Amino acid sequence: MKKAFNGSQENEIAPKPLHGKEVYDHVKDIITILGKTQKKSATETNIWKKRSIFFDLPYWYNLDVRHCIDVMHVEKNVCDSLIDTLLNIKGKTKDGLKCR
Repeated sequence: MKKAFNGSQENEIAPKPLHGKEVYDHVKDIITILGKTQKKSATETNIWKKRSIFFDLPYWYNLDVRHCIDVMHVEKNVCDSLIDTLLNIKGKTKDGLKCR
């Protein structure tokens, strides 16, 4: 994105972070079409292309940081993968040709 920067200093105020309800209001009417589509017109003002399936969760609007990863599940998945590899459990090991 070299063209987006001209080397001058920016003195504008940073935009305020959007709350969950505000983000949902922007994306609630977006219909996701899979596959190749035609280019949108330049007058399109919405920056989002699809609505996350996580907005179906009842608590998703209330999260302050919606892009955080659930640490508990990541720890469990990493621990399971590590133990399965170390113990060489058939069908669950992450050490093989398909891993690459």
